[in-house]
Amino acid sequence: MSAASNAGAPAPIRKGWAAYAAILTALIVAGEVANLAQGKLDPRTLANWVVTAVLLVATWGYALRRRIGAARYWAPAFWVVLLATLVTLVPVVIAGAAGLYVAGVSLLLLAPAFWAAWRYAYRSPDLWPSTEVPR
Repeated sequence: MSAASNAGAPAPIRKGWAAYAAILTALIVAGEVANLAQGKLDPRTLANWVVTAVLLVATWGYALRRRIGAARYWAPAFWVVLLATLVTLVPVVIAGAAGLYVAGVSLLLLAPAFWAAWRYAYRSPDLWPSTEVPR
């Protein structure tokens, strides 16, 4: 297996990433449906959907080893998503012990997605021509 990507990885590893992406997508969609059922729809929710969609698309792109869009998009997109996630966690963390627990569990669940998004943007030369890969 190449150190740069999971393209040459055994099928179980590629399937594992696809399973993770599917489970994460299902959890996120279920959470958003529950929020909508409670009438929670505001500009922050819409912004969160955009950020979440970018993270999910990058995770799926990495899992399936597919080019989605241009390589030059994914490097800044990764940093915007990471920064937006950290900013949205601030009020959760300062809310107290329960908030810290929610933030910790959320970060544990999302850590592989951020890893996949980073590798998709920066460490996938098998997907992006060398002239497009961000440095």
